[in-house]
Amino acid sequence: MYTIILMSSRGNSVRQHTIGRGRVFFLCLVVFIVCLAAIGGIGYGLFQQRQSINAEEKLQANQEEIQQLRQAKLQIESELAIINEEMKDIRHMAKTIQEALGIFGQGGGNPPWGSEGTEEQTADLQENAEATTDAATHEDEMQKSLTPRILKEEILPLYNYTSTSEKQIDGYPSILPVKLQQENGEKFDFWYSSPFGWRTHPLTKKREFHQGLDIKTRAGVPVVAAADGTVVTIETRGYFGKTIEITHEGDQFKTLYAHLQGYAENLKVGDKVMRGTIIGYVGNTGRSTGSHLHYGVYDTKKEEWVNPINYILDQQPTFSP
Repeated sequence: MYTIILMSSRGNSVRQHTIGRGRVFFLCLVVFIVCLAAIGGIGYGLFQQRQSINAEEKLQANQEEIQQLRQAKLQIESELAIINEEMKDIRHMAKTIQEALGIFGQGGGNPPWGSEGTEEQTADLQENAEATTDAATHEDEMQKSLTPRILKEEILPLYNYTSTSEKQIDGYPSILPVKLQQENGEKFDFWYSSPFGWRTHPLTKKREFHQGLDIKTRAGVPVVAAADGTVVTIETRGYFGKTIEITHEGDQFKTLYAHLQGYAENLKVGDKVMRGTIIGYVGNTGRSTGSHLHYGVYDTKKEEWVNPINYILDQQPTFSP
């Protein structure tokens, strides 16, 4: 048992209360539970507050990320729009070039080398035309969904045609076969001392047909291949002296370089040479009145020597008197 004494401040009143142990224990238990509940409530409130703060922070971060993604999306859409416009411009240019070159498959014109192209050239053109025509059949669908793959398919015939044409052009003997500009800056003069066709030979004084073009210049000036090709002959040939023969573009053309002083180092039959490759040097070997290059172009299709002047595109000086 427990006795609780209550006394007034003046000391004139005293009260006593007797409480059993069970009640005291119960009262302490209630107080403990109330304190525990209060502490739990405060902790839960703080936890909820922290959770709310974290949620707000995550929401803010998500909103910022969403905003960044939206900006990135707008940037990508803008770049894609620019790329798509560029692809359309490329398509337009490709079609314009195809039509100009006559490979569009709709009567666009003749090939650059005229109506006498080889069978291989004709086959290439037909193949390119068919591929381009197939692409044009679905033009409306392609315009709606222009993609790099579609654009590549459209440009591929043009690329193949250009590659074939470049190979053919490289095989045409279209440059002056002497290297006049030297690495040290020196430049040699030249002129055509004897044209292609009928002439009076300077030594025999007889009228004969000259099957080449005589290019007069200083002895030792480098002689270069007039086009891409294969060396088929390196020999000393009678009145031509030291000579080189090269075949070009599917053996359609053959070029002859005669009266050479000598050959380029390590040059041999079977070598592949590119246009501008040094193959020899201007000389005076064989039956000749002075240092010069006899340059001939043979058309195997026509089976005759043709005028080299018709193929030289870079320099056209007047003939010497």
